[in-house]
Amino acid sequence: MSVLERERVLLGVLDGLYRGLGEAAPRAGEDAAAVALYEAARAVGGAALAWRERLGGEPAAPLAAIVEAFAAAARLDPSGRLSLAVATSLVGPRVLVSLRDAREEPDGEPLDDGGRAASSAASDAVVAAVWRCARAAEGLEAGGEGADGFAALARRLDDDGYGESFR
Repeated sequence: MSVLERERVLLGVLDGLYRGLGEAAPRAGEDAAAVALYEAARAVGGAALAWRERLGGEPAAPLAAIVEAFAAAARLDPSGRLSLAVATSLVGPRVLVSLRDAREEPDGEPLDDGGRAASSAASDAVVAAVWRCARAAEGLEAGGEGADGFAALARRLDDDGYGESFR
């Protein structure tokens, strides 16, 4: 895979996270969850926009697996707790691994300085989003209607080939 193709894949991953967070936010019944999801989406959206501009403004298709994980979480748990868990423990870490792997691609052409800088900036935005969601989750009571859905969502990502990253 060429460097440009890898960067387009990463833009799809970032756009998927941005869309997933953004669409989960208005569906969250708990105010703290809704605010955290909106703020996380804004941080990731800024990184996705910068990456899109880097690639000449070309839109990318958001990675469906990410969008679907957030949509399923919102359906399973209207409180937003499961969406926070998806952001912090299921999708966020896989996005970070994807960004790291793109920077450290051992078998392919390395990212140029701009690509490494964009990947690092995106990683910072994802970490900020994950921390924001984690802090909100700490303030909510345990439980929620979709607490059992987390394992099923994790299995679905694993089965789709996204066990560690979205590459």
